[in-house]
Amino acid sequence: MPLLPPRARAGGGSLESRLAELTEEVNRRLPELLPAAGERPERVHEAMLYALTSPGKRLRPALALAVAEMFGQRSSAVLDLACAVEMVHACSLIFDDLPAMDNALLRRGRPTVHREFGEDTAQLAGLGLLNRAYAVVASGAQRLATRRYTGEDMIHHLAVAIGSDGLIGGQALDLASGVDDLDLERLEYIHSHKTGALFIAAGELGAMAADARRRDLETVTRYAKNLGLAFQISDDLLDATASVEESGKDVGQDAGKVTFVSLLGVTGAATLADELLDFAVASLAPLGRKADPLRYLAELVQRRGR
Repeated sequence: MPLLPPRARAGGGSLESRLAELTEEVNRRLPELLPAAGERPERVHEAMLYALTSPGKRLRPALALAVAEMFGQRSSAVLDLACAVEMVHACSLIFDDLPAMDNALLRRGRPTVHREFGEDTAQLAGLGLLNRAYAVVASGAQRLATRRYTGEDMIHHLAVAIGSDGLIGGQALDLASGVDDLDLERLEYIHSHKTGALFIAAGELGAMAADARRRDLETVTRYAKNLGLAFQISDDLLDATASVEESGKDVGQDAGKVTFVSLLGVTGAATLADELLDFAVASLAPLGRKADPLRYLAELVQRRGR
């Protein structure tokens, strides 16, 4: 997929500036959706805020907002749904970093939550963020009052993305897999669930919030599935080639593990990511030029780790 300059959007400005605006909206809203400072249990709430507001690209909530906006929906309720996706992502990072998982020291340039607050508080904070996400989706869906989709539909899609057929399932298979039994097909399965499922949920929530037609929802799902897997490959590339300062987290964590880079090499992994992004962009053809923000998100993923 060739890299293109950020294109102008309707109403002036650029796709790049609009993405920055969406990211800033998310950053402003995230702390407002958590319990107020000083509320009991203070330590858990502090850890939740620490995890949720750590520096990040907010690609998943930006995807949800961009999809909703593409179908003509911009509202505070959509923003809250997008923030709920980021809460789930923050929860997954807390658990992924724990000593029982990756035993990571750094995340986004800061000590991981369990190093800063202890393992017990980190686990409670992760569960707190997960449950808060469901509450936020339920509230946001009620305010949207869409015709095609109910609040139960939106909560169901998020729950499936997180569950044993989604993020949890991918993580479980990753933990259970040894170096000798991992091939490309199994690795793609792991990361299409461990990473890709939450990208799919973000896109689907954005489309459902905008009351998109079912066939358009399916288009967004196909796009997000390929985008999410390409994003994971870019993570593997960063782990293999970037410094701690560049990535903001521990690098070399994948040494001795089977990754897209260890299976395919740096060039082969980058080529596979490009192919997935080509599929993602091609799937947007029925949506025409209004899908340009999603094409630009694919370009950002392609640049990542290169």
